[in-house]
Formats: sequence, C-alpha cells, structure tokens
Amino acid sequence: MKKRISLTFILLSLIPVLLLTGCAGKEERAWNAGQKALAKENYADAVEAFEKAGRYEDADRLLLYAGASLDLENGNYAQAEKAFRNLGDFKDSALMCTYCLAREQEANMQAGFSSGDTDAAVGAAMDALGHYRELPLFRDCDTRAEACGELLYTRASEWMQAGSFAAAASAFEALGNWQDSATLQKYCLASSLEQQSRYVEAADLFAEIPDVQDASARADAARQRAYQLALDLKDTGDYEAAIEAFDALGIYRDAADQRDSATASLVRVRIQAGSYADALEKLSQLKDLSVFPAVDAEEAESRKLFLDSFCNVWLNAHAGVMNAFFSCNLLQPYLIPGGELDTLVRAEITDPPMLNYGYVYKGGELEKLLQLDEGYTAAWMHATASWGNAEGPVEEDTTLLILLDTTLGNPLAAAVLPLSSQAAG
Repeated sequence: MKKRISLTFILLSLIPVLLLTGCAGKEERAWNAGQKALAKENYADAVEAFEKAGRYEDADRLLLYAGASLDLENGNYAQAEKAFRNLGDFKDSALMCTYCLAREQEANMQAGFSSGDTDAAVGAAMDALGHYRELPLFRDCDTRAEACGELLYTRASEWMQAGSFAAAASAFEALGNWQDSATLQKYCLASSLEQQSRYVEAADLFAEIPDVQDASARADAARQRAYQLALDLKDTGDYEAAIEAFDALGIYRDAADQRDSATASLVRVRIQAGSYADALEKLSQLKDLSVFPAVDAEEAESRKLFLDSFCNVWLNAHAGVMNAFFSCNLLQPYLIPGGELDTLVRAEITDPPMLNYGYVYKGGELEKLLQLDEGYTAAWMHATASWGNAEGPVEEDTTLLILLDTTLGNPLAAAVLPLSSQAAG
C-alpha cells in the first residue's frame, strides 16, 4: 500500500516538470522557426514565431528586429528606423538605421518627381545618395544608389534641355562626380547666371569648361553682352554702375580705358555739383591715371575749377599735418633753370623758408597755374595761415606755392611752400 502511494506521489511531482519541459521545448521550436523565417526574409512569419518564443534566449530583441524589418518592407520607414535605433548594436541594426533613412529619402524623391516639386525631389535624392554611399556593399545599397543616380541624371538632363538651368544645376551638384555631372553642373550654373544677366560671372564659369558643348562660344558671347551693358550704362549717364561693370570685365577689350573714361565723366559731374571731395575720391580710383588731363582739359576754366577744388580739399584734409613743409631744395628736380617758376621760386620764396613752425593753412582761392611739363603743375594759392603764440591764435593771409605732381595722373601735392604776398603777382 505504501509503495503504491509513493509511486503516485512521485508521478504527481513530475507533472510540473514535464509541463515546464514541454513549454520550454515549444518556445525553443518557435525560436528556431523564427530564425529560419528571418533568414528567408519572411518577416511576418518571423514576428509570429518570435511572439510564441516568449522569453526564450533573445527572442524579445529578435521580435523587435523582425518587426522593424517588416515595417521597412511595408514602407513604414520612419517607424522602422526608430525601432532599429532602439536596438542599438544588436545584429546590423545600426546599419539598418541608415538604410531606412536612405529608403525613406528615395521614396521622397519619387514623390517629388511625381508631384513636380523639383526642389524637394533633388534634396531627397541628394540625401538618399548620401546615405547609400555610406553603406557600400550592404544589402542592395549599390544597386539602389545606381538607380537613384540614373533617374536624377535623366531628369537633370531633361531640365537642362528645357532651359530650367537652376534646377538642373542643383541636380547635377547632388550627383557629385557621377559621369560628367560636375562639368554639366558648371554649364547649367553658368547658363542660370546668364539668364539673370550676370554675364561676367557666367562667362568666367563657361571659360572653366571650354570643351563642354558650346561653353567656349557662350563665354565670349556673355562677355560681349556684359561689355555692351556697361557701354549702355555709360551712355545713359549711370557712371557709377558703368564703372562697376567695366571693372568686373577686367582686361576684356578696352574695359579698363572705358572704366577710367566713365570715372572721368563722373568726376566732371561731381565737380559741376560742387562735390569736390567726392570728385577727388572718385579720381583716386582711376587705374590709368593719365586720364586726369582729360577732365575737361581743353576747357581752361573747368580745369582751373578742378585744381582749385583739389587744393582746397587737400589743404583742409591735411590740416593736421601741414606744419611740416618741404624746403625749396626739394623743388630743384622740377625746376627748369632760368624758367619762369625757377626765377619766381628763387626770388620770392620766404627767406628762410618757414619750416615746422606749427602753421596750419586753410584753403583759399587759386590765383595762378603754371604748367611745368607733362607731369607737373605749379599752383599759386591765396590762403590763410593760422598758428598760435603766447598771446593767442593768429591768422594771416599768405600765398602758397603748391607743386602738383600728375605723373601718375592723380594730382599729389609734391611740395607746399609759403611765398611772399607778391610771389603770385
């Protein structure tokens, strides 16, 4: 009787163990089935199997992995990317995150092309290609990158042929070194600049790719149009814009000469308006300064007016440093022995020359001009000298001899000497 009871007790004790063993076997079988389904990329079956596997081994993470793969397969890219990101470094989850981003952008590219949103399509294509290129040899990345590139290149070529150069340039830029995309990007960008009347910039870009289609001829044509536009600006009196336009043309044809001519015209306008300081500033911008004599050089009164304004502005602008004058010996290289200026200087310069006595000269009136040679002009100017002494400020009328050096075109005061009041007579 006791033996029967003991046997029954043993059998009853084994039931939970057998049940547990049976459950474990069932979860293991489900886990194995999930692995097989996963290997075959049958993600729906893998999800179902790993759900049944419970907590067996790494079934919980495999379930998330299979679910993310299923979302990817169904086009739920953002959801799939989030799940792979949560899995961290489990299996190839990190790579799959990037792959999901690439697939999402590829889909956005297709949607952009379908809707006609070229900017969105090109931007998405750029992102997709970038992500695919991060994953060489991973899954079908190389194949997909090739397909995206071919599609984008085809669309870019179509836009270029249709004259949509800005869109085409963006697309070719996104393609990078794909086939001849780099040179076509420059060609389209140059064409876009030309459409915006930015001819010099366009010409410079066309010149970088002379062998691409008609780039060389278009570079020449763009520069010609820029030149003509600058001439038109000059002819209509928009001298400042013309100066800028000729300056941008650099050494093209006679652009430098035209720039200086426009500057000279602008100087005349400023003088006529009484804007002498501005006239001098514009004159200093001349590249070929020999144009200076052309500033109404044939009209004596205009020339005198200009030099008068120059001397006044120069004196006022340099009032702070005018107390250190040049002595008469600095004039010697410019004096023709026995000439009018030579005689006047020797006879009339204050003796001894006033040097460094703290004098400040205020501009006055130009009384006399004497052309020494092609490069130098002597100007006598009635001015006011002021200085301070122990009794207070003193002012006195005087005459200055200002030697204008125009060898560079732009008048520079090479020497300033105080004369007696009769010197300019």
